[in-house]
Amino acid sequence: MRHSQRGGVRVQAPRWRTAALLLTLLPSLARPASYPADAPRVETGEDAEATEPRPRQLGWALLEVTAINATVWAFNMYVLKKDWSVVNLRTWRRNLATGFVWDRDDFSTNQFAHPYHGSAYFNAARDHGFGYWGATAFTLLGSLQWELFGEQKLPSINDLINTTMGGWAQGEAIYRLSSMLLDQRDTGTRRVAREVSAGLLNPIRGFNRVVRGDAWRSAPTPEDWQPPVFATLLRSGYLNIDAGEPLNQFFAELDLRYGDALRFPVKAPFDAFNMGVQFTTGEGRLISRAEVKGALAMLSLESSGNERILLGAFQHFDFNDNQAYELGGQSLGAGLVYRYVTQQGRELRLSLHLRGLVLAGISSEYAELIGRDYDYGPGLGFHIEASYGRWPWEYLKLHAGSTWIHTLNGADGNHLVHEGTLLLDVPLFANLGLGASFTFFERNSFFRDYDTVSRGIPQARVFLSLH
Repeated sequence: MRHSQRGGVRVQAPRWRTAALLLTLLPSLARPASYPADAPRVETGEDAEATEPRPRQLGWALLEVTAINATVWAFNMYVLKKDWSVVNLRTWRRNLATGFVWDRDDFSTNQFAHPYHGSAYFNAARDHGFGYWGATAFTLLGSLQWELFGEQKLPSINDLINTTMGGWAQGEAIYRLSSMLLDQRDTGTRRVAREVSAGLLNPIRGFNRVVRGDAWRSAPTPEDWQPPVFATLLRSGYLNIDAGEPLNQFFAELDLRYGDALRFPVKAPFDAFNMGVQFTTGEGRLISRAEVKGALAMLSLESSGNERILLGAFQHFDFNDNQAYELGGQSLGAGLVYRYVTQQGRELRLSLHLRGLVLAGISSEYAELIGRDYDYGPGLGFHIEASYGRWPWEYLKLHAGSTWIHTLNGADGNHLVHEGTLLLDVPLFANLGLGASFTFFERNSFFRDYDTVSRGIPQARVFLSLH
C-alpha cells in the first residue's frame, strides 16, 4: 500500500467522490424539520412576550462556517506565518485527487484541539436556528473544508472524524452551558457579566449576539435555556500515578451534571449530559482528562414507585493524557440505566453501557515507526457503573470496563484495555466532602510483528470535594 509524504496510509478518495459528498450535504441541510425549542428567538406582534424561533438561516450558517476557516487560515498565514498555511489551486487539486491520509500530530492536538475546533462549526449552525442533528452536517462540512482547502498538508482522515464527532459533543455541551448563562431580561452590569461570560465560553455565539444586537436587546429568555436540574462538582487534592516510577501531582477536577435522564424526560439530544475536565501539575499537560457523555434519546422501560429503568442512546467524547498513558476517542453507544430511591431520599444507580468506538487513539510502543506514540483504530467497549448517594453527591461509586481497539494505522495488532475505579466521597459539613479514589488501568497490546506488551498502571487520589 502506498504511503504519503506525511507517513500515513493513503485512503482512496477520487476527486468526483469528494465533490459528490460536498454536494449531497446541501439538500440535507435545507430539509424542512421542526425548529429546536432552544433556538434563538425573535419577538412577534405587539406582545413583548410573544416570540417564535428565528428562521433557520442556511446561507448565514454556511457563510459563518466558511468564515471560521478563513479566519483561522489567515491568522496562521499572516500572523504566525506557518509554512503549512501556504495554499493555492495546485495544493487544492492535489488534495482532492489524493484523498485522505493518517497524520502524525501529537495526541492532544488530534484528540482535544481538533474537537474544540469542530465545536465552532457546530455552534455557527446552532446559533443560526439549527438543532443538534442539523448542526452535525455543518460540522462535517466545516471539517471537510479545512482538510481539503485550509492547509498544505494532505487531508487527514483522523482529523475529519475527531473534528466532526468531537465537535458535536463539545459543541452541544458548550451551546447548552452558554444558554444557561444568558438572561435577556437582565440589565446593567449583571447583563454585561452574563453576555461576556457566555461569549467567552461560546465565542461564535457571543460574536453573533453582538452583531445582531441581541447582547443588549431586551427579549424573553426561552425556558429551554435552563435545564430542570444542574449541578457542579469540584475536587482538588493529591494524585499519585505509578508508571514504573512514581508521578506525584496536584489536581483539580470539575464535573458538570446538566439535567438528569432518570428524573426528567429527554426530548432532544443532550437534554441530559455529564461533562468533566481534570487539570494537573504534570509536566507539559495542563489537561489530563476530559469527557462528555450526552443522552441522544431515552426510552422508559419501567417507571413505578421508587424504581425506574431506561434504555438510551449516548454519544461519548473521551480524552486521557496523564504522562503514563494516552487513550481517547469518539464513540456512540447504548446504555441501560436503573435508579432506586430509598425512603430517606438516597439513591442507588446502576448502568451498563455498550459502545462502538468510531476512532480511538491509544498508547503504543511501536507507533513511533510512523511518527507517533499512539495507534489509531475502531473498537468496541463496555462499562458498568454503580453508585450510592443523594443526587448529585455520590458517596460511593464503582466504575469498571473493558475496551478492544483494532489498529488501522500504527503498529498492526489489537489492544485490550481494562479499567476500574473505586471512589469514596464522605460529607464533612454543608457542601464540603473528603474523599479518596483508586484507579487501575491495564493495557494488553498484541502486535502482529512485535512481542506482546502488558502494562498495569495504578492511580491513587486524596481530595476535598465541593458540591
